Amino acid sequence: GRFQKSLAPNIGKFSYFRNYVDQNCELFKNKKVLMYCTGGIRCERASAYLRCKAECQEVYQLKGGIHKYLEEFPDGYYRGKLFVFDERYSISTNGDIISECRYCGKPWDQYKLCSTVYCCQLVLSCSACREKGFTACCAVCQGKRPKTALTSSPTDQEDRKS
Repeated sequence: GRFQKSLAPNIGKFSYFRNYVDQNCELFKNKKVLMYCTGGIRCERASAYLRCKAECQEVYQLKGGIHKYLEEFPDGYYRGKLFVFDERYSISTNGDIISECRYCGKPWDQYKLCSTVYCCQLVLSCSACREKGFTACCAVCQGKRPKTALTSSPTDQEDRKS
């Protein structure tokens, strides 16, 4: 999810944030920036990196993170789901779907684990694409052997039954 009218970097992992900033310095030049995240250490690290680049006028952080914001303002300006770092994968206070299936582009917001052995990445793959076998996080994994009942998690096994 994201706030309405916010800049949402199209990066797959937080570790790509530094490169994004380095390649897009002009976006931040002489601007006031409000960083927001779930509420963890990533916001601290990202804010510190922006400050050390000395491009922004000022860098702020949303106190308590998105989780706290959603508790106080469930009908506020945040749209979509909030990614969480547990088996739920995301929580929502609104019905907006702002993400899409990585294979067909259909609006979709339900994460599943990549279908290949030893891969722990999450993938947004809609039901129709999953039925066609598109269940991996990337082209490399898609070409590999899918997880079997012995190697998949109990959650994945339940999903396959339904």
